[in-house]
Amino acid sequence: MLKTIVQHSTKLVAFLSALKHALYQPQIRHLTQIIDALLVSDTKKTLSNLYRYLEEEPDLKTAADFFQESPWQPEAINRRRKLFMLQKFLELAQLLGLAPTILANVNDSLGEKDKATHHLEAVDFHHNHSESNRKKQAYTNGYVYVDVHGQIGSIGFTFDTHLYMREKTVRTLNRQRDPEHHLRYRTKYALAREMLVELAGLLPKSYQVYVLFDFWYASAKLIKFCRRQRWQVICALKTNRRIDKKRVDQHDQLLKHRHYQRVTLNAVDDAHKAPSYLVRTIHGHLEEISDEVCVLISRRHPGDKHPKYFMCTDLSLSAQEALRYYQQR
Repeated sequence: MLKTIVQHSTKLVAFLSALKHALYQPQIRHLTQIIDALLVSDTKKTLSNLYRYLEEEPDLKTAADFFQESPWQPEAINRRRKLFMLQKFLELAQLLGLAPTILANVNDSLGEKDKATHHLEAVDFHHNHSESNRKKQAYTNGYVYVDVHGQIGSIGFTFDTHLYMREKTVRTLNRQRDPEHHLRYRTKYALAREMLVELAGLLPKSYQVYVLFDFWYASAKLIKFCRRQRWQVICALKTNRRIDKKRVDQHDQLLKHRHYQRVTLNAVDDAHKAPSYLVRTIHGHLEEISDEVCVLISRRHPGDKHPKYFMCTDLSLSAQEALRYYQQR
């Protein structure tokens, strides 16, 4: 195999140096080697494959020891990265003259692995939302992580990610662990809330924050947590959610004679036309939420029998503004 990395990227070395990690020089060397190899690798991301890209051919055992036996904590490293990235993110936004409005997108992603992969602790069969439909549900072998992504205008960065494991997977792994090393099952809501709590403690109070998430996260608990931080929420809703004690799809039927408002969103790129939707709005109280909210009922065309439902807690936003924010997901 032709060696790809003869000298490490100067930008990568400068970035890692700026984080000021409390690591020994051998640890910093392994960290730089692994990250650089990950950036250029187009094969399976095993240590053996990654280190084949390096000219100096380092010892694989020491690389494994870096992860298994070195006295450093991943969260300590990650916290320095988050602080550094958030600071640079806000500085760049101010330099570009962007409005102090942050979109915090909560999402989860599925990393697909080969069906024969069974020895990685986080890998299991998970429900695949993107490949499932009304007639058949799909499951994929892989790992799931929840992430929070921050965005101001056209710039953004991933604030944090947390690995998610099914409760059954956690129980199975704990049978093979000492009690002092047991894993604790955490729901996707708990993982998302933990990241948002940390973000709330780091953001300047002068910024207006809109938290965006799909209907999987649109629980009353998460919405109320965001409102306690004085953040606004824009999220999707399931058809069975109730506004003023009535399902949103029933509200939709009652509004069938009302005119639509046409909303045009931003084009994804120059090759695609800007998408346009037909929208009706209703105001009321979502179950278990004391504040009044606005619900948007969106259709692709008048005959669309499966409209999408969205909720916005900021009543000052127009339907177009709210959906354009949500489009950033």
